[in-house]
Amino acid sequence: MTPEIKVFLVSAAAIAFAYTALYPRLPEKTLGKMVMLDVILSALLLLAVGWVYYGTGTVFSLLLFDVPWWVFTLLAAALVEGPFFLWFCKKWNIDLNPPMD
Repeated sequence: MTPEIKVFLVSAAAIAFAYTALYPRLPEKTLGKMVMLDVILSALLLLAVGWVYYGTGTVFSLLLFDVPWWVFTLLAAALVEGPFFLWFCKKWNIDLNPPMD
């Protein structure tokens, strides 16, 4: 299995866990709370992937160019998270518009 697939699967598992187990348990489901938890989740994901690939010189391919492990991890997580985010916000009626002054 290629490093790209491994990182993509780990990212998908972490995001799926967050959107099916963590975020639904939030007492107050707001965009701000989700962003705060997402920053923590992203940091944990970077730690997990970094534990394996930091300092190894492994190159991750984005078809047209190569990127470091941490860029690939963040992009893979963002790609996976998009559909989950939209589904969750629609299901729980989370307002995505900034508050009016």
